[in-house]
Amino acid sequence: MNKPVTPPKPHVLVEAQPFIPYVREEDISPKLKPVLDPYKKRMGFLPNALKLYAYRPEIAETLWKLNSNIMRDPSSTLDQLLKRKLAAIACATNGCAYCTAHSCSMLKKPRGDDFEGWGLSEDELQDLITGDVEPKNEFERICFDYVRAASEDPTSVPDEILQRLKKNLTPAQIVELACVVGFWKFYNTVHDSLHIPVESQLLHDTGYVDL
Repeated sequence: MNKPVTPPKPHVLVEAQPFIPYVREEDISPKLKPVLDPYKKRMGFLPNALKLYAYRPEIAETLWKLNSNIMRDPSSTLDQLLKRKLAAIACATNGCAYCTAHSCSMLKKPRGDDFEGWGLSEDELQDLITGDVEPKNEFERICFDYVRAASEDPTSVPDEILQRLKKNLTPAQIVELACVVGFWKFYNTVHDSLHIPVESQLLHDTGYVDL
């Protein structure tokens, strides 16, 4: 008589531990609260990276304000959803699983009042990351092309791309676009080099980037 087959246990994704301890939320400098609280509300939780930046409040405050100024300031010349998509492309191109998971999770979240979400489907995200997405217009297409090229090698952005930028974007938009690339290159470098663990609830979103 054959023994009954026991179904395999579902694979449980376990969050890794950081190589240095996080700053406990109750120990984070009060001076960071005006910047930290909106960040936490937007994400829906306190990201691991912020619990490490908290060791250097002066740097953290500057970085988090820079993040907001580049990605969502009222003065922005580029659409916020477009910049969210560009951030995901940049992070995936840079190979940063931590930031790619965060970007993709935010793009997939439903739109809501309590957190930032954009309601993209799984298929839309896959096409965005792989480069199979069909841009809605030439403006979006050149932004995608520039971010991929500048993230891969900023010293070798083809002149053809720069000329298309000049044709389709204003100077202010071009500078803002370049700052999106530069900001995420910085974040990706810090987070990757410190091996910051992806939060348990986001581990499934690391599949958007090759590790």
